[in-house]
Amino acid sequence: MSMTAGSNTTVKMETRTRTLVKTLVYRCWVLFSTYILLVMTGKSLSEALVPTILVNCVWMVSYYLYDRLWAHIKWGRQ
Repeated sequence: MSMTAGSNTTVKMETRTRTLVKTLVYRCWVLFSTYILLVMTGKSLSEALVPTILVNCVWMVSYYLYDRLWAHIKWGRQ
């Protein structure tokens, strides 16, 4: 989606689908790295699984909302 803002200036807006895909890909990466970090710090494979999933579910929703907020801020766009 794009919006025209003034003379010959096009502001590109992200779609909700793009934000969702970015969120999911990023959270998969963080999920993996969190799990590995917990295992490396002495947690067993099963002990690391539950906290990794819970924390990342909360942060996935948080990141999605944060990114949607920034999609509406025009500062820094050309």
